[in-house]
Amino acid sequence: MKMMLWLTLPCVLLAEPPLTLGDVLAKSKVPIQRLLIDSALADGQLLVNSSAGFLRESPTISISAGPRMAQGASSTTDQTIEMEVGLLLNRGPRKKLASDINSSAPILYSAADLENRLAIHQAFLYAWLAERVEAIRAEDHSIVSAWLEIAKARSESGADPAFQLELAKGELLKSRMDLGEAKLARVQAWAALKALAELPNAPQPLDYSPQALIYDPANAQELEAKYQNGAIRRSIIAKQGLEAGQANVQAALANSRWSIASSYSREAIDRIAKIGIAYKFPNPKEASAIKANERARVEASRRSAEMAMSELDMRFRTAMQVMQSSQGYPVPPDADASLEALTLRLREGKDRPSEANPIRRQFLEIRLAELQRCCALYLADAELRTLVAENKK
Repeated sequence: MKMMLWLTLPCVLLAEPPLTLGDVLAKSKVPIQRLLIDSALADGQLLVNSSAGFLRESPTISISAGPRMAQGASSTTDQTIEMEVGLLLNRGPRKKLASDINSSAPILYSAADLENRLAIHQAFLYAWLAERVEAIRAEDHSIVSAWLEIAKARSESGADPAFQLELAKGELLKSRMDLGEAKLARVQAWAALKALAELPNAPQPLDYSPQALIYDPANAQELEAKYQNGAIRRSIIAKQGLEAGQANVQAALANSRWSIASSYSREAIDRIAKIGIAYKFPNPKEASAIKANERARVEASRRSAEMAMSELDMRFRTAMQVMQSSQGYPVPPDADASLEALTLRLREGKDRPSEANPIRRQFLEIRLAELQRCCALYLADAELRTLVAENKK
């Protein structure tokens, strides 16, 4: 016995502990939301930096030179330098966009981090649920296998008719199929989690220790107030402001038509310097098209933000409803003790497989339903925590 203990001790010591939610969060990949925000802010900053002060864009300089040929005189070279500087007289939209970029960036990044954390939390819970379902299905398969052996013994002794053994065999086949589906579901849930974090290819054991639930009937109004000022809700408003600001700046640039034009030339012994203004006349209906485009982009941004707000409200109301429905939930029956009693009754011949298996399936559904209820509660709690979280400083 001591020898067996020493032989198995290295395996116990080398076994890795189950992964926790904190372990997975620490291995999180760069979220796609952050990359999209980088792109959006870069687009806005490009509009701001493409012009400065009263300048619409960088000056355009042209240089030309060529010989001047005069009959009976030596040739000379004429040289000309021309410069045109576009003016941006309406600088208000550009200043506002620059201010919106600086104020919105922390809110957008904070919301992206919260959403990424929630996505990992949800994927972790689904993988944890799939692991627990597989364990329950495996335990049920063991029970059905044991009951099949009992049915065989009773059928061979003549205590039960042969069809009872066939029923037990059919039940084992169904249990094996359910276990296979549970294994597949666990692999799929693990793949979804692995897409968000640097994890091994094969599913690993998971350990979830839920926090105390954030919801309490007494603090429902407080949660509502926090949600209204949450970072994710504020990020929708900030994103709309950025999109509208970019549309306004682009319209201001398109409507800016004045330029300063200057030139300096050398012709033989003459030196000529000129400065003046230039105006770019719009094409027919161009001004109305620019204004219509600006209006459409701003309205599309407003409508998109409105839809995002509605979806966010739905998420919050749904999570609150799940938490409210969980109050006063009855304690599930002790399935393990009941199944042990059923096994004993089968051995003693007090019950037959045709009578015991429907009861076994009912207890199996009870265990699965309770597990799914707990997972739904944990998911709703994670959702609420995310939606009421404030902007990170």
